[in-house]
Amino acid sequence: MKPGLKLTRKGKIGYASAAFGDAASYAFINTFLLFFLTTVAGIEPAAAGTITIVGAVWNTLINPIIGYMSDNAATKWGRRRPFLIVLCLPLAASTYLMFTAFDMLPMLKPLYYGAMMMIFWTAYTGFFVPYFALGAEYTTDYNERTELRSYASIFNMMGSLIGMVMPSIFADTLVQHGLSLAASWSITGAVVGVTSAISIGITAWAAKEKDLPCKQEGRRALPPLNLKVIFGEYWEVMKLKPVQYLLYCSLFALICNTMLSSDVMYYFTYNHGLSAVQISLMFLYKTVVCIILILIVKKISSVTDKRTTLMGVFIIGAVAMTAARFMGIDNIPKLMIFVIFVAIGTSIYWQLMPAIIYDVCEYDELETGKQRQGAIVSLQGLVEALAAGVGAQILGIILQIGGFDGDAAVQSAKALIYIENCVTILPAIFLVLAVLALKKYPITKERFEEIQAELAKRKGEE
Repeated sequence: MKPGLKLTRKGKIGYASAAFGDAASYAFINTFLLFFLTTVAGIEPAAAGTITIVGAVWNTLINPIIGYMSDNAATKWGRRRPFLIVLCLPLAASTYLMFTAFDMLPMLKPLYYGAMMMIFWTAYTGFFVPYFALGAEYTTDYNERTELRSYASIFNMMGSLIGMVMPSIFADTLVQHGLSLAASWSITGAVVGVTSAISIGITAWAAKEKDLPCKQEGRRALPPLNLKVIFGEYWEVMKLKPVQYLLYCSLFALICNTMLSSDVMYYFTYNHGLSAVQISLMFLYKTVVCIILILIVKKISSVTDKRTTLMGVFIIGAVAMTAARFMGIDNIPKLMIFVIFVAIGTSIYWQLMPAIIYDVCEYDELETGKQRQGAIVSLQGLVEALAAGVGAQILGIILQIGGFDGDAAVQSAKALIYIENCVTILPAIFLVLAVLALKKYPITKERFEEIQAELAKRKGEE
């Protein structure tokens, strides 16, 4: 299956499978980890936020290394697939261990969960960057890249059912059958981890026709770990103007996403008094809304372009979340409407931004003559982890300032206001900042076609 040929539905589904594991593990961590640490593991909110920062800093260091290694790997299994095969297992194990509450001294808990966070992000980044880069090699067609990522986005939504919808109702069911709350969350972590690993393994198998064997005589399977070379490549990529604008946009959009994903558990539980079953149903409803939006946005972006569509989505989300704060949400129907706009402001990012980032690969090749898909997409992974850490840290600090008490069934009026602000006003501000950054991004559909034409001309002259 050559990059220039039309992708089959089977090929798109095979690539998209790993997006299930990506979303399941990422959504599970983003939505429930802070909640688990503060209400089950017994860690203070600010300390729990710091744990996520530890993971973000570690991810910042390993992202460029993974990107460089996946660009330069030469094995009989290809460049990208070995990373998926090897790292899906530690991803499953760390997901389980991060949601397991051990009886230990309070001072040791942050150290333990900080270490688990580092292992998780190593495994997650180790598979995600090569997987993400693999998509750029599936097709070079502007609209087909959006199509491919739309398939991946649907699998993302199905993964979210496991990582975001299932956990609270599953854990609650286990508690009702006599297990402790801590044991229930531990089992839930194992289920999310195992299903994530299986989906990643399916993509590793399905991509064998795209990620061809590249073992060369006398060449090592993995490149030497030269940090000067690795970070030099990374710095070159970061100096590209389109990359800089996308980094700012991604950072702001993902901080918004992290705050919404993490805070919505507090918002549903304490501001609206929803039960575990009701929360799971609300997440299920959000997932259905997201799938419908993905299909709509796929059509819209093919008529306009990806950048314009994403800017419009962010603006709608920011306006709606701001309006919700001042108009108030005091019943279930209003809450369901609010969830629609939360979905608009967050889920479409995962559909369009990866396809936008793929287009930078050709821009980089035109400007530098190099093919560095792994290095380019690893920047997305870096920003993703950094935003997750920053967003959770901001939320943890705000909750602590607001007087949130993890042991209390009912929170104070001040704490409820702070929780509400973190799911409305603050995320809306970050979405506006994302729009301002994306507005400066220069690669439209027309410009991308020009880049492709210039590359084809250059290759023809060679």
